[in-house]
Amino acid sequence: MMPMQKTVCALVLLTAVGMAWGQDTSSQDSNSQQTTPPPAAFGQEGSPVVINDNPPISGFDQPSLEPNIQPRSMLLGGVEGSESLDTNIGSDAFPAIHSVTRGLGGLTMQRLWSRYQLAAAYIGGVGYYNVAGTGLQQIHELQAQQTALWKTGQFSIRDSFSYLPEGTFGYGSYGGAGGFQLGLGSLGEGMGVLGSGFGGHYGIMGSNQFGSLGQAPHISNVILADVVESLTPRSSVTAAGSYGLLHFTDNNSQNLINSRQYGGQAGYNYSLSAKDQFAVTGGYMAFEFPGVVGADHVNTEVVQLMYGHRISGRMDLVMGAGPQWTRIHDPVSGTDTRLTGSGQVTFRYRFRKTNLAAGYERFDTSGSGLFAGGESDFAHVSLSRPFSRRYNAQADLGYSRTRRLQNVNLGVNADSFDYLFAGFAVRRQFGYNWGAFLSYQWNDQILDSSFCTPGQPCNRIAVRHVLTIGVDWHFRPIRLD
Repeated sequence: MMPMQKTVCALVLLTAVGMAWGQDTSSQDSNSQQTTPPPAAFGQEGSPVVINDNPPISGFDQPSLEPNIQPRSMLLGGVEGSESLDTNIGSDAFPAIHSVTRGLGGLTMQRLWSRYQLAAAYIGGVGYYNVAGTGLQQIHELQAQQTALWKTGQFSIRDSFSYLPEGTFGYGSYGGAGGFQLGLGSLGEGMGVLGSGFGGHYGIMGSNQFGSLGQAPHISNVILADVVESLTPRSSVTAAGSYGLLHFTDNNSQNLINSRQYGGQAGYNYSLSAKDQFAVTGGYMAFEFPGVVGADHVNTEVVQLMYGHRISGRMDLVMGAGPQWTRIHDPVSGTDTRLTGSGQVTFRYRFRKTNLAAGYERFDTSGSGLFAGGESDFAHVSLSRPFSRRYNAQADLGYSRTRRLQNVNLGVNADSFDYLFAGFAVRRQFGYNWGAFLSYQWNDQILDSSFCTPGQPCNRIAVRHVLTIGVDWHFRPIRLD
């Protein structure tokens, strides 16, 4: 397991470094050839960066809800220490209170040129679970994006990598969603390029994990290339391709399932007005489960009609729905084809002091390691608000439900599972550079039957309460212009 883990980590980090190095060398080459000035597609070097307040809804960029934002090239960073009390580390049948100590550090960089944009964000460190059999766990999460711009469009390469001891839904590896978002998770807010935030939310093209049985260290990575091209002032097309994987590095008696996925997506967008868009998209995903005896590969095809309504600096609403064809390929019995529905709704609104984000999606997934392919519904609501110049608060609520796609008993012994979390966090700023936060989160995972083999002490329901207190320190932003 470890050679693969090191190889994937090295490839992702080298990709991000290569993007940055390649951009620097291209700038040096253009400066050395003074006789041929660069094309002025988006202005010369040093010009203000052009920001699209209403990007195509079939793409992966989201508009900023910060009014009149002008992104700048800068470096942000900080460190964080926290202590948690956790009532159910391991999700077993004998819950007890144990402590979790975490030390984290983060960096966010954004470098903007007239025709190129490079952004990267990293958070990493360790967590010590004070319970037998778990101990010290690594935490790493990296997002990187390189974009090339021209007069009528753009091309982007995006990568979302994580090595975490728990599932990604609910930010359990960080002690809960609220504390993470108010601490180091807020480093990249308002920078304008990495709009999807940590977790790499790319819809059907992503590699999300919507459930986790206790601590199961795993690697998750998605690399995605996408292009946007304007056909007319009102119409545009988008196209994307992706590759993702989910690999458990310490596969124990839970029989968690590794997976690979390949995907493609294309869309046509038409602007009905300055605020309204219509789009039609088509997507394809292929899921494979290497090394799992009896697991067939799964193909999914999705077509959606989409509508978007956006008010610059205030509101972002996108809705989509359509049919979903699922094909399970069995070399013995043939192909099993099913027709279901897929859909998505994302809504973000900026009140005078409060920010609201909510979303719901339904599509086929890799099964989160518990199943060899699953049909997933998931929803999330988040509220954040400053109560004074020094106090900020955030509340989060999430729910997911995943149903097994393949009838054979692979992974856990269940046909479906539900995962819920709810929590809040309060942070106080004590100075320009540092602050402290307190957070609480409730987690509940429910399987429709016991996932254990006979004679093992566990249950189909795993409830956790996590109380976290921490301090964080951020250095002043460093301009890179």
